[in-house]
Amino acid sequence: MYAFFYFTSCSILLLVAETLLRSAGLTLPLLGFFFPAAAFIVSPRMALGFALVFGIAMDFVLGYMMPWDGILLPLLTLPALFLHGKRPASDVLEFLAGAMIPPVLALPHVWTSLTTPDAFASLMMSCLCGAILFPLMAALISRSAVRLKIGIEGEENGGA
Repeated sequence: MYAFFYFTSCSILLLVAETLLRSAGLTLPLLGFFFPAAAFIVSPRMALGFALVFGIAMDFVLGYMMPWDGILLPLLTLPALFLHGKRPASDVLEFLAGAMIPPVLALPHVWTSLTTPDAFASLMMSCLCGAILFPLMAALISRSAVRLKIGIEGEENGGA
């Protein structure tokens, strides 16, 4: 039960923050960082469902014709179904995962938004920020999941 409210509140806050950042011209996929990290730590099935719903909501809020975020956000959470609860062998893998999420989410918009040097520079800045933000978000999610007793420990007690 706590996990549902945790995912809902965090997803809404990140949806609003990402929408404000995108309207300001900075493409920083906060939901793209949150759902894979939360899927590894808290619950992959719940993260997959929330990624689908909030990806479609993101496309609706931004006015995109195709629900690319609704397709790509669940695809980013799929590896967590197999790796749930396992710690990466090195911290470099978390930095690489964080750096690769922005280009994956930008793939549908490559032909329309990356035709100018400014858009390419924005994508590179987003990759750099992602390499730093993804491990920080994973640590924050892990710490809050332990405090709320959700995730791996909470599954035995019905908390996830």
